[in-house]
Amino acid sequence: ASPSSGACAGRSSSSRRCWGTTMRARPLGATALRASADGTKAVQSLRADAEAGIPAAQHVLGVAYRDGGLVGKDLEWAAHWLHKAASQGHAKSQLELGMLFLNGKGVQEDEKVSASWVSLAANQGLGDAQFQMAMMLLGGIGVEVNGEWAKYWLEQAAANPERSAKSDDALFRLGLMYQTGQQVEQDIKQALMYFERACDNDHAQAFVKVQEIRRNKGFISPGNTPGLPGRIRRELWGGNGW
Repeated sequence: ASPSSGACAGRSSSSRRCWGTTMRARPLGATALRASADGTKAVQSLRADAEAGIPAAQHVLGVAYRDGGLVGKDLEWAAHWLHKAASQGHAKSQLELGMLFLNGKGVQEDEKVSASWVSLAANQGLGDAQFQMAMMLLGGIGVEVNGEWAKYWLEQAAANPERSAKSDDALFRLGLMYQTGQQVEQDIKQALMYFERACDNDHAQAFVKVQEIRRNKGFISPGNTPGLPGRIRRELWGGNGW
């Protein structure tokens, strides 16, 4: 069973984080529009499709207004078009609209409304939304803190067939929950398993956690991580002399 939108009611928090989604939509994507020989006509065509009620076009136009470049940046128009698509069940638009409400961009800030939109996208199987929903449940952002549901959504994000960077972030967060006993019973072996799975895809922070658990030395610094690949060490701490 999946959490219902009823899971999205509760207290708020001042914490702010945003995890975006990769924009892939039909009939026209932003990359194709930028590469178009006649960008004006391409935008006009996109706008016509959006006004005709095509959710994918509404999503692309909404993201374009949010980011600028393709069209002039206008967060209120971004919210308008994302809401149009989200109301038709477009999962990526539901997540992006939720993030606008979370951060008060183009709309009045409302964490509960944000969580409701993110929940809809998560229940449709969008991995980035599943990860975002988990983080909101862990932080009490627009919802009551609920470790059981947070764990559920992290597991869904980690196993999502449409893998993204958030799939490995979900594995890492599951590891942290078990390592620290956050909302679950502490289990170092389970934490290590999740960290090692994240390491399989070169998750830099997971490498550090694996070292930390195996060596049982607490905080890891460049001086006591000889087993880490040089590329990961440089990414974490910079420099090239060690």
